[in-house]
Formats: sequence, structure tokens, C-alpha cells
Amino acid sequence: MKKKILDKAIGVGQMTVTFLIYAVVQGLFMIRAQQLSWVTVIFIFGLTVALLSLTYGIYQRRLNQVNDWHFTSYNKTRMPRFTLKNCSLAFLGFLVICILQILAGFLIKGEATNQANIATHQQRLNPIINVMLIAIGPLFEEIIFRGIFFNWFFSKPGKKSTLFIAIFINGLIFGLLHEPQIDLFTVLYALCGCVLATVYIKTKDLTFSYVTHFSNNLAVFLISSL
Repeated sequence: MKKKILDKAIGVGQMTVTFLIYAVVQGLFMIRAQQLSWVTVIFIFGLTVALLSLTYGIYQRRLNQVNDWHFTSYNKTRMPRFTLKNCSLAFLGFLVICILQILAGFLIKGEATNQANIATHQQRLNPIINVMLIAIGPLFEEIIFRGIFFNWFFSKPGKKSTLFIAIFINGLIFGLLHEPQIDLFTVLYALCGCVLATVYIKTKDLTFSYVTHFSNNLAVFLISSL
């Protein structure tokens, strides 16, 4: 019992540490200057890669210790599963999230606080912020909210009811962190989080939930740029 409690406490600690690392990386891209020297750009991306590697290393180390879900682990026995089924699930997840956002556009008035903040950042900060929003942010979020979350707090598959609860809690956390005011946009983000969690669980590979997440952010960026 004590070991189980300690294990969960370590999980909370690691999620906290990795989330703080993510916050530091976000801060690196909050630059108001419109022109940056190559030295500054190299420093920002170099430190980002180092911190991202640290975060991913924490996730992979846990997988190599306990992996009852059989998630993809970069060792000799478990490599990425680039199958038609997994690629299709990633694409289907992207379509579902797109449909949810289109429906939200008709049913919910106003704009999500998160989206408003993103628009403000894009106007006021250096364009490199878009690299964070489109590619780097989703990668950190998938490692933390899907990878570390599931393997620490739901380390054993269990019953289907447990699986649904895990996906629901994962989506709820994702929704609250993106829209903490608790409104209909929180529900939207929570549903999107549930979709990403489902893609991860079904494919057993963080690559595909990231592709879904990245594709959505890229699509939103392209549409908003028109």
C-alpha cells in the first residue's frame, strides 16, 4: 500500500516537474522583438530541444520500468507501429476534433479565452511563437497529458469502465488547463482531450496522438491566417 502511494506521489511530482519545464519553454518564445539574431534563435531552440529531451526521457524511463499497457517504448522490443490502422486512427481523431470545433462555432457564442490569448501572442510576439503553438506545444502536452498521465495514474489497463474513467479524467484535465473559467469552451477542450487520449490508447503510440494534435493546431493556424 505504501509503495503504491509513493508511486502515485512520484507520478504527481514528475507531472509537476515536466509541466514546469513546459512553462519555461513557453517563456523562451515570449519575445516581443520582431527581429532576432541567429545566436538568440539558436539558443532558444537549443535549450528547447534539451528540455524536451529531458521531458521525453522521463516518460521513456517510466515505460521501460512499467508498461502493462504495452505502449511504444524506444527499446529493442517495442518500436513505433506505423500501420494503416494507426495512421487512420490519427486522421480520424483529427476529423473528429475538426467537427467538434465546427459545431462549437455554431453553438457557442464568443471566443475561448485560450484562443483569444493565442491571437494576442501572435500579434505582439515574434513569429517564432507560431513554432511553439503549432509543433512544440502539442509535443510537450502529449508527453505530459497522455504519456506520463496514463502510465503513472492508470498503469494497469483494468476494466473497460476504468478505461473510460481514465479517458474522461484525462480530457477533463486537458480542458480545464486550456479553459479554466469552466464554460462551454472547457467542455469543447475536454472533448478534444478525450479524443487525443483515445487515439493514444488505441494506437499505443504517442506519435499518433501527437500527429492528431499537431494537425489540428496547424489547420487552425492556416485558417486563422487567411
